[in-house]
Amino acid sequence: MSESNEPVAPAATAEKKELLIVQSKVRELIRAKEKRVSDEFIQALSAHVEHSVEKAIARCTANGRSTLRPEDI
Repeated sequence: MSESNEPVAPAATAEKKELLIVQSKVRELIRAKEKRVSDEFIQALSAHVEHSVEKAIARCTANGRSTLRPEDI
């Protein structure tokens, strides 16, 4: 255990990536349903989108194509 008194940042906070989603549009959609959203949700949603795109790219490549199609999702 470290004897440092400095707070340790969670891994997700320490490494914030550029968002792949339009945050304002996501927040607008959620507010329209009378709900609130945390910054962590926005980050997690963007990471989910990134993962989905990576999987689609792998499927597209495995099928010998260079163009992603809806069926790759």
